[in-house]
Amino acid sequence: MEKSFKLSTLDFCNRELKLGSHEWNSLRDEVFKAFQEYGCFEVMFDKVKPRALHEEMKEIFDFPLEFKMSKSSTMFGYLGQNPALPLYERLTIQDVLSHGVAKKFANLFWPDGNPIVCDMVLSYSKQLSMLEKTIRRMVMEILGVEKYIEEQNESSNYVLIFNKYRKPTRDESGIGLAPHTDKNILTILFQIQVNGLQIQRDSGQWVDVEFSPNSFLVLVGDVFKAWTNGRLYSPIHRVLMSEKDEERFSIGFLTFPKEGYLVNVPKELVDEDHPLLYKPFDGIKYIQFYKSEAGQRAGHDSLKAYCGV
Repeated sequence: MEKSFKLSTLDFCNRELKLGSHEWNSLRDEVFKAFQEYGCFEVMFDKVKPRALHEEMKEIFDFPLEFKMSKSSTMFGYLGQNPALPLYERLTIQDVLSHGVAKKFANLFWPDGNPIVCDMVLSYSKQLSMLEKTIRRMVMEILGVEKYIEEQNESSNYVLIFNKYRKPTRDESGIGLAPHTDKNILTILFQIQVNGLQIQRDSGQWVDVEFSPNSFLVLVGDVFKAWTNGRLYSPIHRVLMSEKDEERFSIGFLTFPKEGYLVNVPKELVDEDHPLLYKPFDGIKYIQFYKSEAGQRAGHDSLKAYCGV
C-alpha cells in the first residue's frame, strides 16, 4: 500500500529563464503535466527566505490568547480556537501587496510598528507573486489563451497566511486541517521542518507528500480548475498531526480573484471534446457558498454544486 509519494520537482532558480527559450518551453510542459496529473508539484525557488520570515512572525502565536483574539478582522489578523479544528491557528494578511497593508498588519501586533516585518512581508510576497504569474502564464501558453494574461493578473489579489498546528493530546484527533480543495486560483506553500500534509489519491487512499525542506509546493485551486474548463486537477488534501510531532508551521501564499470579478471559461477552451463545465461565477461568493450549509453538504463537489453546468 502506498504511504507516500514524491512529486515532480521543478527548478525555478534559473535566472536565465527567458520567455520562449528552450528552457522555458521545457519547464512549461512539465508544469502543465504535473497540474493535470496531480494538481501540484514541488518547486525550487531561491529568491526568498521563508525561514527568516517565519522567525519574525512566529512570536505572534505566543502572544496572550485574549490579545490575539482581539486582533481578528475580515481583512487580516488572527484566527484560531475553533472547536472543529482545535490544533489549528493562523495569521492572515489579505491583499498583501496593496499600499500600506503590511504596515497596518504589523501595527496590529506591534503598537510601535515593525519595519523589519513589513519589509520582509513585502519582499517575500513580491517575489512569490512573480513566481505565481510565471507559472500561470505557462499554463495559459499551453492552452493557447495568452491573450487573457493581463486580464488575469489585473483581476487577482494575493493573500499571505501563516499557519500553526500544535500536536494533539492522546484524546484528540490528529486532524490539523480537514480534507478540502483550495478555493482560490493557486497556492504556494512552504512548510517549516515538520511534515503532515497529505493528498488523497484517486483510490481514496491518503498519502504523505514528501518534499524538500527548502522547496515550495504549488497547488491548483478550484477557481483555476474552473477557468481552464476542468483541464487542471484541484487536489483534495489535509494536514494530519500525531502525538510524536513537534509544532508544525507553514506559510501559504494564495492567489484569489478580486471581489466582483466573474470567473469565465474562455471560449477557446470550449469545443465538442471539451463542453462547457462551469458557468461564470464570482470567486469570493463561491467561498461564501462553500462555508454555507449547502456548500458543506456538497463537500468536495462544491464547485460543481455552485457553478456546474
